[in-house]
Amino acid sequence: MHRRVLELADAGKSGPEIVDQFVREHGVAVLMAPPKRGFNLAAYFVPSAALLTAGAVLVIALRRWTRAASAAAPVAVAPLPPPAASPEELEHLRQEVERLPQ
Repeated sequence: MHRRVLELADAGKSGPEIVDQFVREHGVAVLMAPPKRGFNLAAYFVPSAALLTAGAVLVIALRRWTRAASAAAPVAVAPLPPPAASPEELEHLRQEVERLPQ
């Protein structure tokens, strides 16, 4: 391709004329970006539309999942008070604690 560009430049063609020649020979695929007209506009708008659609679907799905999870969550109950210990049990516990090495 580089050789062909040099040939066309030596023949006296300008930059836009060389680009037009390449488009005629190889089609619009030879350009870095397709022209912004006709069906080629889809190359500019379809990816953006796909990203927006995917984002909207993701937001809707996450909202539904979080709502379902919060609805299914069990209701918190108050913890039970500790069982009351008898004086004998408290004395036994005190003695056991005193036996522990310090």
